[in-house]
Amino acid sequence: MKDTSPANSGGGFNISAVAIRRPVFTVMVTVALLVLGFMGFARLGSDLFPDVSFPAVVVTVPYPGAGPAEVEQLVSKPLEDSVVSINGIDRVRSFSREGSSMLFVMFNLGVDVKDAATEVRERISQVRYKLPAETKEPIVQRFDVSAAPVLTYTLRGSGSLSELRSYADDVLRPALEQVEGVAAVDVKGGAKREIRVELDRARVDALGLSPGQLVQRLRMENLNVPAGHYDEGTREISVRTLAEFTNVEQIRETIVANAADGSAVRLRDVATVTDGFEDQRVRVRVNGLEAVTFEVRKRSGENTVDVATAIKGRMAALEKAFPKGISSALIIDQARIIKSQVDQVEHDIVFGAAMAVLVILVFMLDMRSTLISAVALPTSVVATFFFMYVFGYTLNMMTLLALSLAIGLLIDDAVVVRENIFKHMEAGKPPRQAALDGTKEVALSVLATTLTIVAVFMPIAFVQGLVGQFFRQFGITISVAVVISLFVAFTLDPMLSSRFSKDLHDKTDRFAWLKAPFEWAHRQMELTYKSLLHWSLRNKLIVGALAIGSLFFMGFIAKLTGQEFVNSEDRGQYVLEAELPAGTSLDETARLTASVETEILKHPDFTTVFAVIGDGDQVNKVKWRVVAVPKMERSAKLAELKEIGRNAVASLPSAKISVTDPPFVEGASTEAPIMINVRGVEFTDIERVANQIEKILKSTQGVGDIQVKYSPGRPELSVTVDRQRAADRGLTASEVALALRAAVEGEEAGKLRQPGQKDDVPIKVRLDKSYRGDQAALANVTIPTSRGPVKLTDVVNIARSDGPQVIERENRNRQITIWATPIGRPLGDVAAEFQPQIAKLPLAPGMSIFYDGQLKLMNENNSNMAIALGLGVIFIYIVLASQFESFIHPLTIMVTLPLALVGGIMGLFLTNNTLAMGALIGIVLLMGLVTKNAILLVDRAIVRVRDHGETPLQAILEAGPERLRPILMTSAAMVLGMWPTAVGNSEGSEFRAPMAIAVIGGVISSTLLSLIVVPVVYLTIENLKGFIGRLGGGKRRKARSAAEPDYAASAEPGDLSPVLTKSL
Repeated sequence: MKDTSPANSGGGFNISAVAIRRPVFTVMVTVALLVLGFMGFARLGSDLFPDVSFPAVVVTVPYPGAGPAEVEQLVSKPLEDSVVSINGIDRVRSFSREGSSMLFVMFNLGVDVKDAATEVRERISQVRYKLPAETKEPIVQRFDVSAAPVLTYTLRGSGSLSELRSYADDVLRPALEQVEGVAAVDVKGGAKREIRVELDRARVDALGLSPGQLVQRLRMENLNVPAGHYDEGTREISVRTLAEFTNVEQIRETIVANAADGSAVRLRDVATVTDGFEDQRVRVRVNGLEAVTFEVRKRSGENTVDVATAIKGRMAALEKAFPKGISSALIIDQARIIKSQVDQVEHDIVFGAAMAVLVILVFMLDMRSTLISAVALPTSVVATFFFMYVFGYTLNMMTLLALSLAIGLLIDDAVVVRENIFKHMEAGKPPRQAALDGTKEVALSVLATTLTIVAVFMPIAFVQGLVGQFFRQFGITISVAVVISLFVAFTLDPMLSSRFSKDLHDKTDRFAWLKAPFEWAHRQMELTYKSLLHWSLRNKLIVGALAIGSLFFMGFIAKLTGQEFVNSEDRGQYVLEAELPAGTSLDETARLTASVETEILKHPDFTTVFAVIGDGDQVNKVKWRVVAVPKMERSAKLAELKEIGRNAVASLPSAKISVTDPPFVEGASTEAPIMINVRGVEFTDIERVANQIEKILKSTQGVGDIQVKYSPGRPELSVTVDRQRAADRGLTASEVALALRAAVEGEEAGKLRQPGQKDDVPIKVRLDKSYRGDQAALANVTIPTSRGPVKLTDVVNIARSDGPQVIERENRNRQITIWATPIGRPLGDVAAEFQPQIAKLPLAPGMSIFYDGQLKLMNENNSNMAIALGLGVIFIYIVLASQFESFIHPLTIMVTLPLALVGGIMGLFLTNNTLAMGALIGIVLLMGLVTKNAILLVDRAIVRVRDHGETPLQAILEAGPERLRPILMTSAAMVLGMWPTAVGNSEGSEFRAPMAIAVIGGVISSTLLSLIVVPVVYLTIENLKGFIGRLGGGKRRKARSAAEPDYAASAEPGDLSPVLTKSL
């Protein structure tokens, strides 16, 4: 009669029978998978991390001449009110600076950023009329993190920086933007060309003119107006009036008025017109020298390495045509970092695979069995590339790490199947029958082990945020790979075993002498384990106490391990920032900070210090990108290099400094690990609380680089219009304000368009510096009226005051942000110290405190991972219960889950790693891996009870030693397959290694503990079931006693099972 029980039937056996019966078909299916895999691999791009989407829209509104308070009240608030009701918004943040408002509208993940940008643009257009007339047209842009800078070049030459800037703008930028995959080229440094019209106030006043009137006159003389068209026979002729300026001399000769004697007054008579450059608000230095740089950004979704290669090729061609004396140098190459890390992980995959195969050879001591099992590795990995291509993935750290950590796992199914086939061959069966029976016997356990791995990654659909975007590709890649390996184990391996296995009987083994020591070691391991198993079943309470004690010990170690969001990676770069006292000029900022680059470059491990001085209105700020030689070419650690930078800026007077890693996802904004946002209405209350938080952070051990991101000491000249006095002289407040702005800031009077020039040159009109260089000069600015010129001092009150450089708002509340960095201690440890103290601070009505940055991400990460782990455990139970048709046996198997955590946490602690995102992903993977051993044990015991009529005690005593070799073999293959990743010390290893360490530690502890704990739990549950059954009547017990063989009589010498039978 055919056995159709779940344990002995199933898809695995049926498909195996077909594969054995049709070998050509099986080979062709495998070849098809390999061909598709190679095609997919050839089309896969390379990136550091998955293409992360942060749906955000940025709105910029220039408001020339306006102070931060005016910008906040007149521009930022109306913009916030207009967009805040859009569906899907996470938060709205604005920055009001002198001369501009910048609004960041951040949406929830999953929102289509194109649709979001369209809706934001519509809302802004609806309130455009509410904004001051002096504001320029709002600029609405999508914030695209994946369009990150790929390469940064510096341009050098014997000419001026402005000439280099012009060459970069006019020649290099257009050429590079034509390269496939390039989104934009951002040029920094030097000064942009500008036609400067600087008015002589005395001459202008003498003619009864104003700067505004001169601007209007220039605009009227600089025209290109279509005049329509007419028909000339069969042709249509367009008519256009051309009156645009084409050179500077035409601007100088423009007639702007007539003198009293009727003679023409030209612009050169009342102003100095020069072809010059705009006022610099930003400067760039490379290794201490002022320079021009350009960053090349890739388009979203493009292959970073391919785009970088194409850019380098185009630059090589452009350099051949450089004018004499001009040269370029590559100073930051993100593609090199990506390629280096991808190459290293690929090396780890190959090396790990070789070690896993070696383990199988050592245990199986048969070359054919080893080769048959090893076929699963290349087949599974290569075929996975095809599915990665279909899903739109790239060769990034997460997908390659998935394959790297799964190397030992991918060979497991094939090893278990082949080992069981080999066992049947040792029992005397021919290869074909052994392949059929051996595969059939382990089909359930192999299927269950694979499905548990898939099940543990099902919850990734519920993981949100940055963690979810990273984790999703990792989990799906592993799931696809193990499903393919399962298919190979049920098809190709049985077919090869049936065709290429040699008959084990009556054959002389030429290598018996070489195998003898290994066979002796295998026998000793089996005998040792038998003794240990007997002891553990005799001392169940001691085993249980040890298991529970190990869990308590794990909890204690977990507290000492510490938590972070991500481990600090050594990419050979870091970001150094300094903010000098408010009011420090650009020239003074540049002078004071020049020594920083010199100090840093004294150390031989640094190659480039790229400084950007000034940040729009904040000319007292400097940001350095510090680049060191690759990690493998230096002895100093990144933490030591950071300390060099920190010491270099420490001497700056009253500077606020910070040292941070580059953004975790290149292209995102730089943020500190600790960011605390204090929100409220009045800045006096917000500043008071912010200062109290600063004191708390300073008193917390291991917290440094503390910055309160608020600078109220910016000197300001407040000009208050006296409305009555102004009205008496026929002036409005608007006319006064516009006249003052035209004098100081100046006003654009059009563009100069010249043939052969890519960009138009702005024409800027304002008073000469001698008439606007101090408070006294400004007081004498005159405003023309119908009654004659009026001095500014006649209608205004002028006073000096201090104001904030930037007014930051979030969710329509003013906000001050405090930055800080953990130094020498994990983020979670320092947060646990200062958060309770901050929670006790008294807050005024309407105030609140929020945590941001990596601290917020860490908390979200922990929450999401807890959900993923919980759901993963539930799905594992569902899979096991379905496979075993039992509610009880899955609990026996799942006892391995907490046991695995013991080794995972201990491994992290001993290697001085923290519970960061990489380690937590490894622990989730661990939950799917460690059930394999228990499944092999419990499944075999169940089969022996059901099919051979053994008692649970007999069954587990036989199943343990019988499954010892495959358990140790698969566990060793997993450990050694991940070993290269765990011990790697290349760039990016700080992120990769904790994953592998957590898995290796968990596999080791789970293997060692489950070999004794699982049998104890299994037997305890079976005994409990028997006890419950006896309470219902004795018939079942009598029937079982009659059928039970004389176990004591059949026991081998030294076998303790008879004693155990009586005691249990």
